[in-house]
Amino acid sequence: MSLALTGIQILLNAVPESVHAKLTSRISNHLLRGQDFSRRLESLEGKRIWLTITDTDTCLRFRYENARLLDDRSGQPADIHFRGDIRSFIQLATRQEDPDTLFFSRKLSIEGNTEDGLVVKNFMDSMEFDSEAHLKAWLGTFMAARILPLLQRLQPGREVQKMIRSID
Repeated sequence: MSLALTGIQILLNAVPESVHAKLTSRISNHLLRGQDFSRRLESLEGKRIWLTITDTDTCLRFRYENARLLDDRSGQPADIHFRGDIRSFIQLATRQEDPDTLFFSRKLSIEGNTEDGLVVKNFMDSMEFDSEAHLKAWLGTFMAARILPLLQRLQPGREVQKMIRSID
């Protein structure tokens, strides 16, 4: 196991689940800004989505409301429940591994409303992040036009990919 993966596991065990859920929801909502593909999640309105990370015994509970992912501490059962180890969730989130491969190899599982679970899985499988649309929605057209050329030269995604590969 890599040092980075061990660090993530320690962090998940040391910090309360509600903090992880709030941070994850804020990051997710930020990244969905300006993305056309986020409209595919409308069918999840009012649904509870849980992510259980089996090797850290962590369960992040969310509710999808008003096109936003929110921390859910209602105590109500999940509509969709994903389970798997931290490595598989990282591979899914970073698109290092095809979602179908992770689910068919049983590294990740879906419980509950499988139709909605498939909406989420297919969403993750087909999303293409549009940096320009995101920056325009977040910073406005004027600022995005000035920052995009710099980001294209610096290619920060390349460095992030190197860090993610070090987790394996």
